[in-house]
Amino acid sequence: MKLQQLYSYTRKAIDHYQLIESGDKIAIGISGGKDSLTLLYALSGLRRFYPQKFDLVAVTVDLGYENFDLTAVSKLCHDLDVSYHIVNTEIAKILFEERNEKPTCSLCAKMRKGALNQAIKELGCNKVAYAHHMDDVIETYLFQKNRNMICDWYGLKEKSIRHGYQIIRPLLNFTKSELQQYCNENGVSFGIDESNLTNHYTRNVIRHTQIEKMSRDEKEAWILKIQNENEVWQTKREVIEEFFKDWNKDIDSLLDQEDAWLYLDTFLFHSLHHHFSKKYMEELCVQLKRNLLIEIENYLLERHGGKLYFMPSPKDVYYKLDELEFKDYADFVIKNEGKTIEMFSVDASDFPLVIRRVRANDTIQMRFGNKNVHRFFVDRKISKIYRKYWLVVENNVGNVIFVPGLGCDVGHYSQNQQFYFKINGLD
Repeated sequence: MKLQQLYSYTRKAIDHYQLIESGDKIAIGISGGKDSLTLLYALSGLRRFYPQKFDLVAVTVDLGYENFDLTAVSKLCHDLDVSYHIVNTEIAKILFEERNEKPTCSLCAKMRKGALNQAIKELGCNKVAYAHHMDDVIETYLFQKNRNMICDWYGLKEKSIRHGYQIIRPLLNFTKSELQQYCNENGVSFGIDESNLTNHYTRNVIRHTQIEKMSRDEKEAWILKIQNENEVWQTKREVIEEFFKDWNKDIDSLLDQEDAWLYLDTFLFHSLHHHFSKKYMEELCVQLKRNLLIEIENYLLERHGGKLYFMPSPKDVYYKLDELEFKDYADFVIKNEGKTIEMFSVDASDFPLVIRRVRANDTIQMRFGNKNVHRFFVDRKISKIYRKYWLVVENNVGNVIFVPGLGCDVGHYSQNQQFYFKINGLD
């Protein structure tokens, strides 16, 4: 493949998907392999005559195990008039020398991504260009399907957003062999990641046993299949999002959907911002046919009274107040007006007041006798998640004098100075 062909095909992708705009500062992640070096040639060459003016900076994260010549890459960047930034980190080297082990592919990948993200911010780049190609799209798709993953997009997109910057992939119309052909025909020397040669990882197995045996026509057929599936997928997601616009948390209306597992995953995604496996969502749908309270990461999920609740696990709350003022606190608000059930009064002998979470044996003295706060929860059919968020007001001798929803105790109802108390976030 000639240089002009590389420019032409890359520019078509850039124009079609609007990958580059004037004023962009684009980082290219350079691994030293054929893919990233070909991308370096393509973008640096296009920059010379492309109507949109943009800056480039090549970035290599050096973990101490690179099998290519950093000096040679530095010279290449100099010749192409591209600034070169090396992120030196000895973390992986020290870690594995202590264990007398070689670094794992997955751990090194995580370290590189973390270091690259930091470098992109420090360099002021608004975009990062990756050298993923057609083979990578198919490999990612097959990997996702093999893991039964729920994804926003299957395969790889020409552009996406991550960590506040845009990722662009201008080489998705090229195959792996075409990029290697370019390097071979144009004398571009590149490094080889030996971990990619084994079948120790699922992706490698997919690559060696399936993708490498495909012709270009077969790969193009796979790309068309993935595109069609993503179009259907996006339409389905739009329908699901419409469902949630007017949803009143009625759990049965969700479970009655044909793809209830996907509706549930979307509901959780709104808070957690990542997806789960289809299998896990299907199992959870079965469990949610009855009342249930479970913890998912740092959140609580509950079916209660036919409704579905999903809230962050509550943190402990403890306020010690030497005076009361009308104020909006992080966990509650004290107002000068409200409903009668929200009202209580205090005098100087009650201070300091304590605002805290409900405890197991909390009671409050009402006009009709002592009332156990947890009995109140049961009587009012309050969800278990809300119970964990509930607050009480306690006076300086440890007596609960006010419980939201139940009212004040027998000694703190007065027509004098009145305060109205409401828990935030439990509407």
